[in-house]
Amino acid sequence: MKIKSCIRFVEGLLKLRKSSDLENVIPVSHHEEITAKLQAPTTCVSSADSFDKLAEQVASLVKHYDAMATKMSDDNMKALLADMSSHLINSLILGGCEPIADDIEFNINRHMPVPFIIVEQGTPIQSVTRIGVANHGKVLIPALVKL
Repeated sequence: MKIKSCIRFVEGLLKLRKSSDLENVIPVSHHEEITAKLQAPTTCVSSADSFDKLAEQVASLVKHYDAMATKMSDDNMKALLADMSSHLINSLILGGCEPIADDIEFNINRHMPVPFIIVEQGTPIQSVTRIGVANHGKVLIPALVKL
């Protein structure tokens, strides 16, 4: 069930890319990879393995959007990319990934400070600005935190 909802969401993103002038929002390389995975028969791979691979692809899109946002000067485009990232993160969590949101101490493997500074392990977290995502204990997207 969770893989079907993620596939529908990714298909919607791909349709958005085709129907809009936002050619750079989903890079062509990701579009081709995701399309190939969506069209490939899934009988030879377990649904859990398929979800894990799809979750990693979605996480790489979030990281790509984050990188693009840092290069944008237009605040509206930054907001659009942040919104898309949030929707992808929510879809991963709804699909069964674990949210990274309730930690009270900074962990370099689970968090990224905003603004970016060098921080010692165990520094108290003041707030979470964006939830992170883990899948089977592996951090896919670190939580953005204020310290």
